[in-house]
Amino acid sequence: MQSPLLASRARRIGLAAATIMGVLLAASVTVANAQQQQMTTKIEKVWETPAQFKTPESVIYEPNENVLVVSNIDGAPDGKDKQGFISKVSPLNGSIIELNWVTGLDAPKGMTIINNTNNTLLYVSDITDLVEVDINNGKIINRYNAPGSAFLNDVASDNQGHVYVSDTVTNTIYRLDTKNLGNSNNNNASLQVWLQTPELNGPNGLYVDDINNKLIVVSVGPFSNPVGSIRVVDLQNRTISSLGEEGTAVPIGGLDGIEADSTGRYYYVTDNTAGKLYVVNSNGTGYETLDLLRQGAADLGTILDQNMIIIPMMQDNKLEAFRIMR
Repeated sequence: MQSPLLASRARRIGLAAATIMGVLLAASVTVANAQQQQMTTKIEKVWETPAQFKTPESVIYEPNENVLVVSNIDGAPDGKDKQGFISKVSPLNGSIIELNWVTGLDAPKGMTIINNTNNTLLYVSDITDLVEVDINNGKIINRYNAPGSAFLNDVASDNQGHVYVSDTVTNTIYRLDTKNLGNSNNNNASLQVWLQTPELNGPNGLYVDDINNKLIVVSVGPFSNPVGSIRVVDLQNRTISSLGEEGTAVPIGGLDGIEADSTGRYYYVTDNTAGKLYVVNSNGTGYETLDLLRQGAADLGTILDQNMIIIPMMQDNKLEAFRIMR
């Protein structure tokens, strides 16, 4: 999610949405590493939704019901106005199943899904709260306040039941231990500061690499100058490193969402302000740039067995689905 300042600026200017010419976008760039390899990634547009959303910020695939879940800010990104909502969309053709599926939110953004023994839970950030939703009935069942927070943004989870939430304004990552929620005597049964440091540089998108026990963080940088990049946080000792040399081996900009491909070799990263999709080598040795031709690309989702990515286009109020081809 871009900053409130950038979002309001974009709305004031009323940026015109460009039309993607044809259904096939291709980009070939020189990968910035010692070997100067050439790589080509193509994305084929599969479908787009009607422009009926209200500032869609994040999308996630729920495989049990075979649906896409979409967060809608609908108002100021930091406004506690109860206008925000969550939608359901068909992954087959982008048809909207239920526009106002979950209501009563303020400005929902990033999401993650956790399956427990009883039900499937959706966790969504909502400015200063992490909201827990029962996916089976679309009901809000809990809210966890993030102490000292200002602008909660993306959400991710690991295979140990921890939920991580970025706060872009305060350079903080919060963590909730869902396995201890029923234990009122355990300090982990609340949303707590897990890591706070200026090194995070305006953290936005989060991705958990369970195999390597890492949290990958894409950042936006200062609100007035979107020059964020990609950080790697060790989940065990919380040390921070750069994924690669910034600007050459890994992109810099107003980075928003991040997901990995099915092999773990590549990260898909959106740049909200530049309207780009980056295909980044997960070992930090280079990246490709695909031009989406307009601003507003937000927190993307994936359907890995179909090599599909779904990107919320915030300023166009729709989703666009692409198939990745190499």
